[in-house]
Amino acid sequence: MVVSAAPAFAAEPDPLDFSLGELVTQEVITVARKRQEIGDVAAAVHVVSAEDIARMGVTTLPDALRLVPGVQVAAIGNNRWAVSVRGFNGRFANRLLVMVDGRTVYSPLFSGTFWEALDIPLDEVDRIEVIRGPGASIWGANAVNGIVNIITKWARATQGTEARLTVGTEDQALAYLRQGGALEGGHYRISYQGRARTSSELTDGSDGRDSWHTHRLALRMERFIDGLGELGVNADVFSNRSEDLWLVPDLASSPDLRSVRLTQADRGASVTAHLNRVVDEGREWSLQGSVDYHDTAVGDMLTENRTSVDVDGQYRFDFGRHDLTVGSSVRYHRQEVVGSDYFTIGQAVREFGLVSAFIHDDFALIPKTLTLTAGLKYEHHTWTGNEWQPNLRMAWNLAPRHMLWGAVSEASRTPARVEYDVSYAFQTLPPGNILLRITPPQDIAAERMRSYELGYRGQPTDTFHVELTAFEMRYRNMRTLGRESTIVPASWITLERPLAFDGHARVNGVEAGLDWQPSTRWRARLAMSYLGTHVESTGDELTDSAARLFVERVPTRQASLHVTWKPSSGHVLDAIVRHVGELKNREVQGSDTRGVDAYTELDLQYAVRLSQAVTVSLTGRNLLHERHAEFGRIYMPSPTREIGRSAFVSVQWALD
Repeated sequence: MVVSAAPAFAAEPDPLDFSLGELVTQEVITVARKRQEIGDVAAAVHVVSAEDIARMGVTTLPDALRLVPGVQVAAIGNNRWAVSVRGFNGRFANRLLVMVDGRTVYSPLFSGTFWEALDIPLDEVDRIEVIRGPGASIWGANAVNGIVNIITKWARATQGTEARLTVGTEDQALAYLRQGGALEGGHYRISYQGRARTSSELTDGSDGRDSWHTHRLALRMERFIDGLGELGVNADVFSNRSEDLWLVPDLASSPDLRSVRLTQADRGASVTAHLNRVVDEGREWSLQGSVDYHDTAVGDMLTENRTSVDVDGQYRFDFGRHDLTVGSSVRYHRQEVVGSDYFTIGQAVREFGLVSAFIHDDFALIPKTLTLTAGLKYEHHTWTGNEWQPNLRMAWNLAPRHMLWGAVSEASRTPARVEYDVSYAFQTLPPGNILLRITPPQDIAAERMRSYELGYRGQPTDTFHVELTAFEMRYRNMRTLGRESTIVPASWITLERPLAFDGHARVNGVEAGLDWQPSTRWRARLAMSYLGTHVESTGDELTDSAARLFVERVPTRQASLHVTWKPSSGHVLDAIVRHVGELKNREVQGSDTRGVDAYTELDLQYAVRLSQAVTVSLTGRNLLHERHAEFGRIYMPSPTREIGRSAFVSVQWALD
């Protein structure tokens, strides 16, 4: 039972009292790097507001994304998640660009996000903007299948002292403390969050060894400088410890596997400064720079020490019926990776990065009726050279509050460090004494994807809003296993296969979101998605098996229904039903293609405001089953864990 409902009872207007017209005019900034009303955006975009997060009864960022159409979220355990958009899901999903306030937070170690290291307090999240489909023409590499931009609250919106304590069967203790105040010409916020989460269970009922402990201290400041604009500074330091359990080959005793209990330690710090200035109604510019430091140790298996520097600037201006935005960025990484017997690193320390530039134009062919959007991003990466990522979109306002849109886009994914010069050996093959060792590719290349999208967004009545999207995405230069093998005889027979970037695949599907608010007391939101996948065969069984595992580990069908009832002032009841289809491929070992069963779960939350200063909420999650599996073993050889039924109680105090 979690007290995430506190924001719903803040002094801000309760969104249950909003009309759907006001909800549709909510602003987004991620689609075109400028403010737009969501009803005017020619893209599959969904906003998870602070109020939505509060009413879901969740305590982590991945769980806050579960109800977004077309987003696949699976808990691998109590401290690991697989999160993706439109397929290719996994612990190391690498086609989803994740940002915090426009700053990329993906790890170049595998081009994905360590969600366990991104434990941002949900109380500080203003909204999460989710773009389904490519956004590479404006955000660049890795914005292939989608973008998640976590936008935090302004310091001026979080003044005063606030505390929140959550205790329960899963999060044994989750504490948050915040102090906000005024500065000369601005505001500041200092906050701390600490978490202690217990372990899940394995399929046999034993301890899953996946506890999670986090600490995060953060600072945010904003100040307006005359003649220059608004300066903002965000800084944080964090330290996380998360347990894991690996089943690894005992290299001294073939064909035995041994269980190894590991603790992953993540430490880091970041500083981001951004300067924004609105010159006049048609012109504005912004400049942002950040420095990130990360130190990750996965037991004695693998360590990463990395410093990243990112500088990004853009300028927006009107020119006749054109609304133009141009910009450029530079990103630099210095990374040291050290491995063990299971990881072999070609060169421990490497320095690499990319430079980029983009142009984005919204051209009003027929003002307020027909808009053509064209964009192009150029990038040069140290390893793959030049990449061009274009985008073409058309938006047609059929009638007031009804829009039809279409898009054709190209996007690329730059290779990760583990794909460049890292060899690793974990997977065993039948009859049990064959060890598969993955080696670096002979030729490395950026993966490419072309996307075709068609969508409708409309408000047929004052109380009903609908969003529909159909898409097809075609992949080339896709990472898979090469078809040439090297056999190394030893106590384990080692089969070496290099990575290759020559795979082809196709993903298509349909996504739907319905929002109905018949009164200020009731609201219902329905999300549904269908996803189909196809991998082009190479004729090699092992290569095709690895490609299918990489592409097909997503449910074909997903659906969720979230109903909110406000019986009286200060009382809110939320019920969420989630259905996730079967995962066909949990792990592939020879001909073994076992899957994770489909599941349906129920979450309930009741929140009550006891006074202007105190709010209490009770939450039960996964109430229909004692426990269920959501994902399985992929690359890291962890046993399958099951997510259990849980209950939380949370109390929030406004201390002044």
